[in-house]
Order: sequence, then C-alpha cells, then structure tokens
Amino acid sequence: MKLLYVEWIDASVVGDQWTSIEEATALASGNTVICKTVGFLVSEHGEGTPFHTVYLTMTDGENEVGPQTEIPVSTIVSRRELNVKERDSQESPESRE
Repeated sequence: MKLLYVEWIDASVVGDQWTSIEEATALASGNTVICKTVGFLVSEHGEGTPFHTVYLTMTDGENEVGPQTEIPVSTIVSRRELNVKERDSQESPESRE
C-alpha cells in the first residue's frame, strides 16, 4: 500500500448550545485548524464527485489493517506519497534489540 502524508482542514464545533445569531457570529473565529495525518492508502471513493474521499489506515498488517480515517478530498490542502524503504525480510525482531 502507498504511504501518504496528508494535511487537511479540520471541522470544529464552536458553539455547543442554542444561541442568538449575533452571539454565533461573534463565536465564529475564522481560525482554521490544519491536521496532519500519515497513513497507508486503503482506497479512494467518489473520484470526480463532491463526495471524493481518501481512506487511510495507521497499520498495514499482513491480511488486516488497523484503525482507519476517511478524509474528504475537498478538505485536503496538501498530499504526498512517502517513500519508505522496507526492512530486510530476513531481519528478526530479536536482532533489532
């Protein structure tokens, strides 16, 4: 699987209760939070549509993957593939200690 580094705009909750429009407008800070995620690309869905997403996993196991994150492409501000050299398949876990 490809390993990707993705920077994306996070959505946030600024008000957690009913409030007037004036107060809600004052709460809107305009501050954007950029999240940074590294993950193995499992798949992409909805290419060419507003629903286009990338689906990443933190762990690429032999026949399984770990927890996943789905990121809408419309929120991605930067995306690049990382080049990682694979370990020598002869190396045992004990030899790394």
